[in-house]
Amino acid sequence: ACSLALFEGEGLVAHRHEILGRGHAEHLVPMIANLPDKGRADEIRVSLGPGSFTGVRIGLAAARALGLAWGAPVLGYPTLALVAAQCSETGAVLPGSLEVRDPPDILICMAGGHGEWFVQPFDAARDPAGPL
Repeated sequence: ACSLALFEGEGLVAHRHEILGRGHAEHLVPMIANLPDKGRADEIRVSLGPGSFTGVRIGLAAARALGLAWGAPVLGYPTLALVAAQCSETGAVLPGSLEVRDPPDILICMAGGHGEWFVQPFDAARDPAGPL
């Protein structure tokens, strides 16, 4: 999948999500250009993986290029930490995640390519509680 979002403060301005088998490099920049104000942001945040090697590399390269062009700082975040941050304390289970109800900790599990699984526990504050 190829996903992006534009925020102003804490408010979501626009977002895009496309399921792609291949072609992230060809789709990402046009997806950004279709956002309001061509997606221009004061700060860029990007996933550091785990994920598809090519997809992560394309996301990082695009974020770095836009950061240089716009004079915006680029901040990277681990993918599993981003998923953990979306989990509410009320017990939401997101697609691609597995919640362990040994309250209040959670375990995020994502399928990788070639039969790999990426698993990491997080505490109630959504900080890593163990290694990836």
